Amino acid sequence: MENLTDRLVRVLKLESAVFGEIGEDQSATGQAILVAALAAAIGNITGSGGNVITRIITGAIGGAIGLFIWTGIVFLVGRLFKGQADYVQLLRGMGFSAAPYALAIVPVIGGLVGVVYSLIIQIRAVREINRVSDGAAAATVLIPFAVIFLLVLLVAFTLIAALIGLADAAS
Repeated sequence: MENLTDRLVRVLKLESAVFGEIGEDQSATGQAILVAALAAAIGNITGSGGNVITRIITGAIGGAIGLFIWTGIVFLVGRLFKGQADYVQLLRGMGFSAAPYALAIVPVIGGLVGVVYSLIIQIRAVREINRVSDGAAAATVLIPFAVIFLLVLLVAFTLIAALIGLADAAS
């Protein structure tokens, strides 16, 4: 088993071979969950709401739960593009690809950079672990990301419109 730190450095350098290794290494499952949980905990330190300890704990729990849900979505979309990995193999790659979320510790710009860097790593991981083309890997990751992003925008705009409507009605 490769050292977690060495493996993480190779992931962040986008070394293609490491993703196949992670996908096949059953002992990497715990490492992947740990990376996702720690990255989310670190990224959540400067968030709002609650004290720092609460933000760290909720970040870690949210990161782990989010990893399982996001992997499920990517797994299902990947099947449409003839992805060959099983769910757990993909989970390992997605867990390691969450490392850049720790950059969210830097308010605003850190979170944005972390998301973009993570998406790049996810595309590489999906390509190597699912054994698909660059285009199929990009579509597997970016289609669900875009759908979720648009849904979040829709909900946000709906809430803003409702609040404006309430403010106008109150005046």
